[in-house]
Amino acid sequence: MEVLANTKVYNNYQTAIPKEMREKFHIDKETVIEWGIDDNGEPQIKFRKKVTVDDVLGMIDDDGSESSVELKRSIYE
Repeated sequence: MEVLANTKVYNNYQTAIPKEMREKFHIDKETVIEWGIDDNGEPQIKFRKKVTVDDVLGMIDDDGSESSVELKRSIYE
């Protein structure tokens, strides 16, 4: 394993993400850090971006042809 940086655990178990890691993995305030343990009992850390409302809206195919009344009716069908 290549060690890029070291950190210290502070009061309340807080730590800082080293600059080298933030830059390499594009970590910012919108990043979620997922902590896990693999099958060998080793710690795993993954980074992913938060899902925003704009991300979700981009997934919906809306051609604008339905009115709000039609959309509401389709829920109950």
